[in-house]
Amino acid sequence: MELSRKRRMLDWSEFRTVRTEGRSAAGRFLVIGSHLDPSLDGRRFGFITSKKASKRAVTRNLLRRRFREIVRKWGDHLPDQYRFVTIARFRAVDATYQELEADWIKTAKRLNLWSENA
Repeated sequence: MELSRKRRMLDWSEFRTVRTEGRSAAGRFLVIGSHLDPSLDGRRFGFITSKKASKRAVTRNLLRRRFREIVRKWGDHLPDQYRFVTIARFRAVDATYQELEADWIKTAKRLNLWSENA
């Protein structure tokens, strides 16, 4: 799945809507928030890596790149008309890509939105 600009959340109000009106599930390294929006024609993704995760911008950017790659690989298993926000927890800095990927999948399944046949 391509993660084009159209599929990314850039406006802060979208993030706030997911946070206030949506559901979330926490994993060891990340939190995934989801919100159903029938007006969307696909699914949209956003990523938050705050200074709580790491004080170094280089590390936060690495986490964002890893999350984007995980979404590119596995995002088709999630339903359309949803907004998803992936938030890095402080432990994510020490996690490998494989650990982040496994935790993202496990957390997405915990939201009961995962579809095996994508």
